[in-house]
Amino acid sequence: MRTPVHVVGGFLGTGKTTVLLHELAAREGKERCAVVVNDFGTAQIDATLLGGNLRVTNIPGGCVCCTAPEGLAPAIVAILDELRPDRIFVEPSGLARPRDVVDMLCRGALAARIELMPTIVLVDPAARPDPHLFAEQVDGADVLVANRCDLADVDQIAAFDALAARLWPPPVHAARVTRGRLPAEAWAWPEGQGPRAREGHEHHHHHDSTEGYAARSWVFGPTRLFSWDHVRAVALTPGIARWKGVFRCDVGWYRLDIAGGQVHAASTAYRRDSRADVIVDEGVDLDAIDRALHAALLPDAAPNPWDGEVINLVDADGNEFPLSRGALTALPGQVPDVSAIVPGRQGAGVRLAEVLRLVPGERFVAAATDGLTTEPAEVDGVGQAVIVHSHDGGPVPPAQGGPFRLLAPGDSNCKNVKGLARIRVLRG
Repeated sequence: MRTPVHVVGGFLGTGKTTVLLHELAAREGKERCAVVVNDFGTAQIDATLLGGNLRVTNIPGGCVCCTAPEGLAPAIVAILDELRPDRIFVEPSGLARPRDVVDMLCRGALAARIELMPTIVLVDPAARPDPHLFAEQVDGADVLVANRCDLADVDQIAAFDALAARLWPPPVHAARVTRGRLPAEAWAWPEGQGPRAREGHEHHHHHDSTEGYAARSWVFGPTRLFSWDHVRAVALTPGIARWKGVFRCDVGWYRLDIAGGQVHAASTAYRRDSRADVIVDEGVDLDAIDRALHAALLPDAAPNPWDGEVINLVDADGNEFPLSRGALTALPGQVPDVSAIVPGRQGAGVRLAEVLRLVPGERFVAAATDGLTTEPAEVDGVGQAVIVHSHDGGPVPPAQGGPFRLLAPGDSNCKNVKGLARIRVLRG
């Protein structure tokens, strides 16, 4: 039986802890709950507030999705093994991006032990947070909540309503609350929705449209993996008047919009499912688009169809060049002891920059064997990043992130990746 896990995110000061206090009080005596908090700094105020008779685990060291990412999964595994709770709540730092937390929870063996519930993101209508981080947090919300509405004016409430209305895909719930009191429905998936409920089911249907056009929608479960090149080719089918899509692809989660002949593609924080809404000119074969979209699916045998025995370097045209450990050790830019770059790490490696010189491109994406895909990063900005390929003269053990591991010290655009299996180079 899977244990429900709730991620409660939001910018600094939006009331995440207050929300948890209310919810935990409501469940007291009914469920055995655990909380994982990620205090930013050393005060550990959140852990103190939520202490009491609950199991509270604090992950110090900064934002859990940046400087302390490797503490989250072990903390939850320990809670599952030792406490066997009925429910776990995760409160990341206000500087965290919910999508990074969700990605970590969905990795490896942990994914088989938990049931990921709707990601709740709180906003304060009266606040003016960092716009970029705010957009990333809102984009990752399954449930979007305006808290402290009693302190906001009419225009601020209206701005929140407008924000919730223009999101696509829309959140499963949008709520306006005071003092952190969320409605019960915010903590559960609506009937028939949610990642597990949708797994393995694709839905496409016709619906009414304006004269001269036809429309169809598709929804795929979040574990389905698409070829980015093929999805983009489908979206560029002649006769498509409007396309909105978000897909989990071999280059990560991407939103792809087409309107007026213009193509807009960007990474997205959305994680609930893959989906597309399309409007086509009269006479365009929607069934052909349906077949092409299904043909863009990669095999279901594993979250990522690369086994990690080699690193597949893929150029911008999709050509693959497998790099074995021997090939990596033959490149220039060898680092005999990676601890000189990343203290506490062991092994030998090669500079990532030397690997990226093998194929031309401006950006790249790194993928792991368990399905994790990094955001696109600039080829020219890899800094001291290194691929660890050897340990004590042999392969890197899986316990240390092998057989290959990417370490990127001080580079927020290029995450550390255990089980590195694939590097895709992109144009532009």
